[in-house]
Amino acid sequence: MIEATKNPFSPVEMWDDTMVTVKEGEEKKRVDAKRYRIRYLVGESEDKRYVDGGSEDIAELSEKTLFLSPAVHRLAGDPFHYDHSRVESISGKTRISERTKELNRHPACEDHKTVEVIFESPGVECCAMSKEQADKMSVPLQYMAGYMLGKSEGMLKVALSKTVVDDDTEYYDNIHIIPESTIKQMSCLE
Repeated sequence: MIEATKNPFSPVEMWDDTMVTVKEGEEKKRVDAKRYRIRYLVGESEDKRYVDGGSEDIAELSEKTLFLSPAVHRLAGDPFHYDHSRVESISGKTRISERTKELNRHPACEDHKTVEVIFESPGVECCAMSKEQADKMSVPLQYMAGYMLGKSEGMLKVALSKTVVDDDTEYYDNIHIIPESTIKQMSCLE
């Protein structure tokens, strides 16, 4: 693995309470679960609104919003990019403080539960360009953070989200299978 340019965007794990249907034998039942996702913080805003409360005073409401992307990519010499159509937002100071956690990168660790992988990815779709520009393009580096599922047969498996049901059973989705030969760098997130 080579040293790649450090990703300037911070990885954030966020979660929501949800209900899922699980099958036990022949029976299906709905159970409580938590859905976890790791995304990159690509922006934040502080919105202020004023509300007429029915009295002579106008009340001020302030709300923070985080904007999060599942992956970012970079070509040599270009700035980092991300697909604007895939950006998620989470709003509300309470929701942000109670349901998000900023993750720190560690270059080496023993237990790879959450990872950031930097790899060559020809499948990045975010930027419109002319035919001539597209012809000159090379394969960009993609930066992706997620849940490590394992390595086998020269492939690394990473899921961008997981759902944990009440009995601690984990289900993964949005799984990416990355050839180890394309990986430039990998670090653990805690």
